[in-house]
Formats: sequence, structure tokens, C-alpha cells
Amino acid sequence: MREERAFCSVEGLRTGADVNELGRDQVDEDELDEFQERRGVALEGVVERRQHTRYAVDAWAEVLVKDGTMLFRGRVLDVSVGGCYIETEARLKLAPGTLVEMVFRVGDAVFRCEAMSRMVRTRGAGFLFSSMDAKMQWELEKLIGELGGS
Repeated sequence: MREERAFCSVEGLRTGADVNELGRDQVDEDELDEFQERRGVALEGVVERRQHTRYAVDAWAEVLVKDGTMLFRGRVLDVSVGGCYIETEARLKLAPGTLVEMVFRVGDAVFRCEAMSRMVRTRGAGFLFSSMDAKMQWELEKLIGELGGS
């Protein structure tokens, strides 16, 4: 059983996967604003450069900067075949392109991989997966399939 991030709505609780599946048209505007604000994603006027669809998840991660200068923990808020976003309370001083090793668990699957920081925000950072063994890649694709409903 996978854990998902819950979002409040007038009708009750809604998961991040529900927000992804329903899209903007069918989700309460305040709920979508909260979801977008939490992730720092603009709704309009921004050119999407990502190659892969992101799916909301709720998982804990440990991230170690490859040169050993920093270790931090945070929550994986979304994941795609290409990378993930991790929210943290840590004061991140990562330059784009910083190499890290990360470990996170979603349901029964444990993911251990190398990644590169792509962008750093006040409360988190986005990472591009850079090397993952075949088993991890298969597990990630399986997870994405489940999150995408296929």
C-alpha cells in the first residue's frame, strides 16, 4: 500500500494523485492553490521544461551530498521517471549540478540512487536522477505506472 499526500477539500480529503488525475478543472480552486503554493509551481506564464509527468507522493528521504559536506532529510513531494522534489527544513546551500546520493521509500519499494540538484528553493530542492541500477529503474517505472493509473 502506498502512502499519498492528502489535500483538504470541501468534500473531504483528496490525495496528490487525485489532484494529478482530476486536473485543474475538477479540483476546488483553493485546494489547487494550496497544492501549487506548497510546491512553488506557477499555473500560468511558465514554460514547462520537464520531460516527464510528475506525480504526488509522500515519502521520507535522506540525501547525502557526494563530497560529504551535507546530509539532510526531507519529504519527497513528487516523483517522475526523471527526478523528484524534496521538501526540507534544512538550509540548503546547493549549487545547481551538485551531485547527491539519496534513499527514499514509497510503499514497499526502497529507492537508492544518485542524482543532481537542478534547482533549490527556500524549503526544498528538485533533483534529476543521474544513475540508477536496472532494478531501481524497474521499481521506479512500476511506481510511476501505479501513480499514473496504468
